[in-house]
Amino acid sequence: MVIRVLHISTEYPPHRVVGSLAFQVRDLVIRLSSKYEIYLIHPAGFEGNYIDGNVYVHTVSDRWFSDVVAYMHFLLVEVLSRIPYVVPRDIHLIHSHDWIASVIARVLSQRLRVPYLASVYTTEPMRSGGSMNLLNLSIMDWEKHAFSSALYVIAHNKQALDSLRRDYGIEAVETRSIEDIEKIYDNTTHNANKAMP
Repeated sequence: MVIRVLHISTEYPPHRVVGSLAFQVRDLVIRLSSKYEIYLIHPAGFEGNYIDGNVYVHTVSDRWFSDVVAYMHFLLVEVLSRIPYVVPRDIHLIHSHDWIASVIARVLSQRLRVPYLASVYTTEPMRSGGSMNLLNLSIMDWEKHAFSSALYVIAHNKQALDSLRRDYGIEAVETRSIEDIEKIYDNTTHNANKAMP
């Protein structure tokens, strides 16, 4: 059986690069695409489809917002309106990258009735350096909401692992290799198949 995985990211090169997340996500999906059928959706300056190696990439329109929470809601609507036309209905798993993508994955997971995993590279307490205002607190609430609902939370570094535990009470899995993620995929899809009548 071919396992189909939908990845959601707010960054992906070359069309949406803000920081290192874009390249980390690309490296991961390219490597995973040798074993799984990988679809990826991300914001860009255009709506379209292209193939990156073996990865089926789909873009949604991007717009700048001064409020990152408003941006999250905008992307959620964009992704929900595009997904039915670009991703197979028999997707097995959703894999999100960081908090905005995880909020979107949570909604899609409920709609498609498939589990989702949340990859975490940083948390709001890490990004803010501990300074808290209403925006930081709002992002922390969204992060906790999205991450705590995921079947697995995958920490991509020790700092994220520690912050998830300390700041959100979430026991994440720290990945050290692509094989760690493959094991999570295989466990998730194996258990989902056993649960089916």
